[in-house]
Amino acid sequence: FLKQALIALAPDPSRLQRPVSDSDFAEVTAPLWAYLDALRPCLWRGGRAYPDNQAALRPLLADDEIDLAFAFDPSAASAAIASRELPETVRSYVLDGGTIGNANFVAIPFNAAHKAAAMVVADFLLSPEAQARKQDPKVWGGFTVLSMDRLSPADRARFAALDLGIATPSLAELGTPLPEPHPSWMTRIIEDWRKRYAAN
Repeated sequence: FLKQALIALAPDPSRLQRPVSDSDFAEVTAPLWAYLDALRPCLWRGGRAYPDNQAALRPLLADDEIDLAFAFDPSAASAAIASRELPETVRSYVLDGGTIGNANFVAIPFNAAHKAAAMVVADFLLSPEAQARKQDPKVWGGFTVLSMDRLSPADRARFAALDLGIATPSLAELGTPLPEPHPSWMTRIIEDWRKRYAAN
């Protein structure tokens, strides 16, 4: 949430792609702190307590304690509906200015003892079979990183046959994802957020 708000409110979001500097931090984050100060009374429990994580938001949403929850995975709401954690009326949406998006990745350490075996596993994880299984909401629900136009008709059909659930937006609805801020921004943002809100 903090990343998304930071991008949406930053006077020049391109500055977030570079490492944070002391001179940039105060200016770029001033709108974020003003927004969070104004938002705080409207939050769950008046902003005096915060759910620990994304999973903690689901029961609060199901019990009507909150009106909005967020997830990193576009199919999370559909999966929660299928498992009866959330009501069938819940829907996912994309913010007007876009939302942050990224992909999972597999890294092979430079000093891996079995590089060839690790490469076989990485290749398998990128196979249409494994990617379709990952995209199945009953398994994980994470969207594939593969380009549909580069797949065979049989592999495209495998993805098309998946029931993504009633609350999962399409790739077209998701649109082009916004880039994540440079990691140094989030280190500073989290530190300041804790000082301003978590301790009070």
